[in-house]
Amino acid sequence: MATSLVQKVNITELLGGLFSHLSERERDVVKRRHKLNKDQAKRETLEKIGQDYQVTRERVRQIERDGLRKLLKATQTHGASQQSLAHLEVTVRDFLKKYGGVMAEGHLLDEVVAFLGVTTDVGYHKESLAFIISQLLSDKFERVETANHYVSWKLKETPWEFVEEVIEKMVVLLETNKEPLTADQFLTALRKQDFYQQIKGRLAGTMAEFERDVLDLDAAILAYVKTSKQIKQNLFGNVGLSHWPTISPKRMKDKIYLVMKESGEPMHFTGIAEAINQASFDKKKALPATVHNELILDDRYVLIGRGIYALREWGYATGTVTDVITTVLAKAGRPLSKDEIVAEVSKQRMVKQATINLALMNKDKYRKLSDKTYTLADRG
Repeated sequence: MATSLVQKVNITELLGGLFSHLSERERDVVKRRHKLNKDQAKRETLEKIGQDYQVTRERVRQIERDGLRKLLKATQTHGASQQSLAHLEVTVRDFLKKYGGVMAEGHLLDEVVAFLGVTTDVGYHKESLAFIISQLLSDKFERVETANHYVSWKLKETPWEFVEEVIEKMVVLLETNKEPLTADQFLTALRKQDFYQQIKGRLAGTMAEFERDVLDLDAAILAYVKTSKQIKQNLFGNVGLSHWPTISPKRMKDKIYLVMKESGEPMHFTGIAEAINQASFDKKKALPATVHNELILDDRYVLIGRGIYALREWGYATGTVTDVITTVLAKAGRPLSKDEIVAEVSKQRMVKQATINLALMNKDKYRKLSDKTYTLADRG
């Protein structure tokens, strides 16, 4: 990527150099208004700052405005800052080119901060970078936010209408599929669409010939997904419509289904609760007892062992061990040895062999033949 040729900027040093041109009050107001202090939880209001300085809200607004004006002037007169800002602009531009000219703000900040090698105070650096882009590079890039899109940044030459068109086509594709797809499945499905090559052609048309190798079309498509409020990748990377419970689970039963589906194997109810909490779908903590109650009440799940559940869609059937043995013998249509029965039952239930042996002793249900095989008691 072209950014490998660009000097990596130290955001802290860049802002430090620029803020040295402000008065103490201007520096304090701008930092508090834009969450630029490391220990600051949120942006402070004009009213709160005004109360601290015993001035009106309008006066705080004026101080902030003057401070921002001085910062912009400093970017044009302070040599070191000017050079660092230029390097940072190129870095942001290169990432936007790689991802099709448009990126959700959070996605852009993640990528640039990671590229700069930031490993400590990551949140602070992201806030600082967001400030730099929105206040000091605002004439270089365009900010977009609509009812169907998160705050995003784009290259001026990238038509926003094109991004909306691509997302609309992706929504139709997902609606047709009716269930989430892995990122690879999603991209495979897109490649089969006529508009896939059209996307590449139109994006390349907005770039100089020597820049076209920077574009990663698949990465660009997934970047467009991140800008959309209609499409979302869930915590496990699957792509679907945002309102689907398998993408944005809100109820406990949907969270249970999603972690079990992702696991792909039976789980104990305590393990399910732990997996939900580790996934951090939201701030609500999953309690084992609550999870167990949901599993009992929902017929999508089958109890296959002591506290162990599986999804019915995986081929598991409800019932006791005796019910499973009866089904196994009925489907076989012939007598089965104990080992054969144990093997088949073990596919449906996680129980000890002694439990299966005990069930086979039920003479009302099963009959042991002279060759030590078993058949249903009602068969001759």
